Amino acid sequence: MTFPSIRLTLAPWFVCLAATLATLMAPLSVSESTGAEPFRPELQASLEPVVPLEDGWSKPPMMSRTRCWWWWINGNVTKQAITRDLEAMRAKGMGGANVVDAAHASSGQNIKPKHGPDFASPEWVELFVHALHEADRLGLELGFNIQSGWNLGGPTVTPEQSAKSIVWTESTIDGGQFIRTDIKQPQSRLGFYRDVRLLAVPLPEDNSPLAKIDNFEQKAYHRYPGHFTAVDASHLLEFGHGDANEATISHDAILDITDRLDGDRLTWRAPPGKWLVLRFGYTPSGARVSTSSDGWKGLAIDYLDAEAFHHYCDDVLSPILEAAGPLVGRSLRFLHTDSWELGPVNWTAALPRSFAARRGYDLTPYLPTIAGYVVDDRQTSNRFLNDFRRTLADLIAANNYQAFADYAHHRGVGIHPESGGPHAAPVDALLNLGKSDIPMGEFWASSQTHRVHDYERLFVKQPASAAHIYGRRLVMAEAFTTIGPQWQKTPADLKPDFDRVACEGLNMVMWHTFPCSPQEEGLPGIAYFAGTHLNPNVTWWRQADGFLGYLNRCQFMLQQGQPAADVLYFYGENIPSFVRLKAEDPAHVLPDYDYDVVNAEVLRSHARVENGRVVLDGGARYEVLALPPSGHYALATLQAVAELARQGATVVGPRPSHPYGLGDDEPFTELANALWDAGHIADRPARDALAGLAIAADFAVDSPKQAGELDYIHRRTDNADVYFVTNRSPEPCAPRCRFRATSDRPEIWDPVTGDIRALAAEQVEGRTRAVVELAPYGSAFVVFPRDTAITSPKKTRPQPTTTEATLAGPWQVRFDPRWGGPTEAAFDQLSDWSRADDPGIRYYSGAAVYRQTFECPAVDARRPHWIDLGRVECSARVTLNGQELGVAWTPPFRVSTRDALRSGANELVVEVVNLWPNRLIGDAQPDAPQTYTKTNITRFDADSPLEPSGLIGPVKILSGAAQ
Repeated sequence: MTFPSIRLTLAPWFVCLAATLATLMAPLSVSESTGAEPFRPELQASLEPVVPLEDGWSKPPMMSRTRCWWWWINGNVTKQAITRDLEAMRAKGMGGANVVDAAHASSGQNIKPKHGPDFASPEWVELFVHALHEADRLGLELGFNIQSGWNLGGPTVTPEQSAKSIVWTESTIDGGQFIRTDIKQPQSRLGFYRDVRLLAVPLPEDNSPLAKIDNFEQKAYHRYPGHFTAVDASHLLEFGHGDANEATISHDAILDITDRLDGDRLTWRAPPGKWLVLRFGYTPSGARVSTSSDGWKGLAIDYLDAEAFHHYCDDVLSPILEAAGPLVGRSLRFLHTDSWELGPVNWTAALPRSFAARRGYDLTPYLPTIAGYVVDDRQTSNRFLNDFRRTLADLIAANNYQAFADYAHHRGVGIHPESGGPHAAPVDALLNLGKSDIPMGEFWASSQTHRVHDYERLFVKQPASAAHIYGRRLVMAEAFTTIGPQWQKTPADLKPDFDRVACEGLNMVMWHTFPCSPQEEGLPGIAYFAGTHLNPNVTWWRQADGFLGYLNRCQFMLQQGQPAADVLYFYGENIPSFVRLKAEDPAHVLPDYDYDVVNAEVLRSHARVENGRVVLDGGARYEVLALPPSGHYALATLQAVAELARQGATVVGPRPSHPYGLGDDEPFTELANALWDAGHIADRPARDALAGLAIAADFAVDSPKQAGELDYIHRRTDNADVYFVTNRSPEPCAPRCRFRATSDRPEIWDPVTGDIRALAAEQVEGRTRAVVELAPYGSAFVVFPRDTAITSPKKTRPQPTTTEATLAGPWQVRFDPRWGGPTEAAFDQLSDWSRADDPGIRYYSGAAVYRQTFECPAVDARRPHWIDLGRVECSARVTLNGQELGVAWTPPFRVSTRDALRSGANELVVEVVNLWPNRLIGDAQPDAPQTYTKTNITRFDADSPLEPSGLIGPVKILSGAAQ
């Protein structure tokens, strides 16, 4: 069954059809799947008619609007709070939310919120369905985290259905006699244990110790250093170091004596010699659901076993979707699970059978390697462990994430799980993310304790590559996560982090986190211990449309067309496989070119060559394919690469000496020699290959110093080239940039203000050179229309060059007495509230309104004018002579006066908001006459430092050259 490729918003009948199908299919278990062509919301979105750039820029469509993790903390939500939150999201231009029922967790002594209905209980489902109805009324899109907390599972998961690991015991037996002895059972958890094999290994006659595998716990058990690390696993391909005469186990000499074991009793006529008896079995790994609300503690499911997923869906998820009825596929559009935090898992009941089917041989003779012993030799043992890890990754992709996608698609919804880490795990991240309708990663906001340059904290290049290679339009990430700061991030603080991940490929923010806080919980209310808090309770919510508008405009532009990266880097088949920071640059082509990373599945099944370029099924195209070092990939992948080279692709990389895994050595080596010897593949850098193809740098700047302070990403539509350029420096800059694009009328699109203006530029040899002026941590879209009819003529708007006036005091300032501030105050000069003598101002949090009437001489209407607020903590809404001019939320805190400035008297009104900490600190003072706040967060005490607040200035009237 296929569906018409027309826009959902223009086809109500289609929405009804999808919802009806969802309702009809909802009662089916995964195992009863019909096999019909699935409905894919993300695919459907990609087939929508193209929205003209200026239309989407001025009014971003729902697909481009910011989402949030809507945190239902310990189930403590009400229908009233649900309605309020959704109405507030809609009012501020958000596109929807992802319902996440979870505990508050803890950091320090935070207070646990009271418990609401248990997750999935009838009372909880009633709240959930109410949310779906309200979202439907408001035209918002909801997703749903399908368990409370993360690590899929819960109280209905039995030990047999739970995540598992292999365990073993070792016994030494003297042979040459009839043996009756007990063999100790390996470790058993939760009362569940099953045997795998009992093997007898002959020991050396000279009693020399058996050789052990280097790093075998990482290679077989995924116990990597660091909790969050998305590891570079190339070291797992190293064979290690050993003596040429070291004692190893010959796989032919291993005896399988499993049938001699009855319970724990071994009955065996042992051949002469000394024998090492290895009893292998499996037991629950002990992985549990993390951070769940009360009433939803339990085991995590076995991600390698599709039946475990089926059981969970039949027990828990299907009843919830049945209760949602026709809203599934309408307001409920996506299902979700969070990042992998299971810890080491490496077994499932069907693993031996699955291994043989996928790898072509029996794993039994190589099981001693899982206990750390060298079988045959170090290369053989390590290559078996490669196959072992690869099989685990394939099973996780097929039996969890593909099963999840199948389940969702047959109910008319999509999925966007965080299936690619970033926690270290036995996964092929791109393969997992390729199962998603929206590949999703995560990134953290910069803070003293968690810097975004850490690999595990800025994890967006990976889902971006997955989206590009699998033909997905959207790249999503859990956004602005922190641990530590509480209500201490301003939009200006967050903008550089967003800009950076946008250049990594992000084009949809899933804000972490938007806590649902019922009115009776007070202000700022209950909040999760982590994340950057955003909800109607934050002080700057009333001005959130400034930053959210910025995000929405950026996301719309970054969703257009196709990525314009030049190099496709194959990251091999080693497990674990992760794509980390863009700056890691495995293709070695930055900063002049961009790249994507590809996996074996896409190279084998979804790649072809057109006009010398590697073209993927989703439409992305690349000039060069770059290969990883030897040992990273198997024969089938080399054959796929050979076919691309035969079709005319430019392929570069080192000649491999052997394949990944066991077997295929001779045909692999023969093919590799033929490809490299004949020059079909060259061992040279990708950058040199681009130069040989006369591919100029996609983006460059004249100044090497400025090059290190800038970043960019390039999208290409049918009608335009779109570059997003960002300044990573706290200082303004005006780099002379070179773009590999041309247009009769290049333009600057300012995502902060929404302004579009012509860009003065010169064209040289098919490239454009232009000065791009960027504010501190500033950003701009540089657009090169190919069809001059798609945009209206623009004037070149000059930058401010003249200070017309500086507005000194006095200022009349009105605070809100409901939050402890004075009703009226006169500021002779602008100053930081936190330094005020008046405790009502010093400890104030919220909005204060500044007013001043100033005289302006004759205003030249031909010249543009601006109000520059100087320094603002944290944002300000500006009104001049009754005309609202917008929100100033990021440097240079400047708004255009448009036509509001007039000769003579002018009235300026500036509503400034600060953050919550100062009021919380004031309420903690031992002599506080009263308290105003209520929250479960206890981070702030009487000695906590106050946050700078208010309008610091100086406030100036600026003008530019006449037009």
